[in-house]
Amino acid sequence: MRLAEICVKYPVFTVMLIAFLVTLGIFSYRGLAVDLFPKADPATVNVEVQLPGATPEEVITGVVLPLEDAISSVSGIDEISVYSTEGFAEITCTFVLERDIEGAAQDIREKVASATNRLPRDTLPPVITKQDPQSDPIMTVLVTGTLGRRELTEIADKQVRRAIQTVDGVGSVDLNGGQGREMRGRLDQPGRLQE
Repeated sequence: MRLAEICVKYPVFTVMLIAFLVTLGIFSYRGLAVDLFPKADPATVNVEVQLPGATPEEVITGVVLPLEDAISSVSGIDEISVYSTEGFAEITCTFVLERDIEGAAQDIREKVASATNRLPRDTLPPVITKQDPQSDPIMTVLVTGTLGRRELTEIADKQVRRAIQTVDGVGSVDLNGGQGREMRGRLDQPGRLQE
């Protein structure tokens, strides 16, 4: 017998089957999690290393290969990419979506710390940074006008930046591209400073 024949022959069974499916759907829908901004970007950790005066090939063989060998044992890595120039290398580790960025960065720090003894002597300490899309700037404000660059910087710092900082929920406000205040001094006699 086909399902259609069973449903026609036993109408009570058909009503109960439909009621069961509707009830299951309602309870499943109520338990469905909905995020306004779901996490869709994987955790990414960068390791920047400098070896002053080294060629890109020396950086690869002396710095990148030992670090990459140590980092590759971290669980949850989806992709490792390397960028190398003269005296500088950047290793970017992209993790799977399920991996927490804090735990991933801590694992990378531990592996890099264990591999630093295999690096050349002149290598500067590695810099490890997290790329968290959740901490990207929400708003960018551009201040422009007919005033000079110094005056616009003063307005952006003392009026715009401070007004935005007082808004509830603002984490931080950064000022970029301005002209900072500068003082010039001239020494005429030892121990005496004149402006």
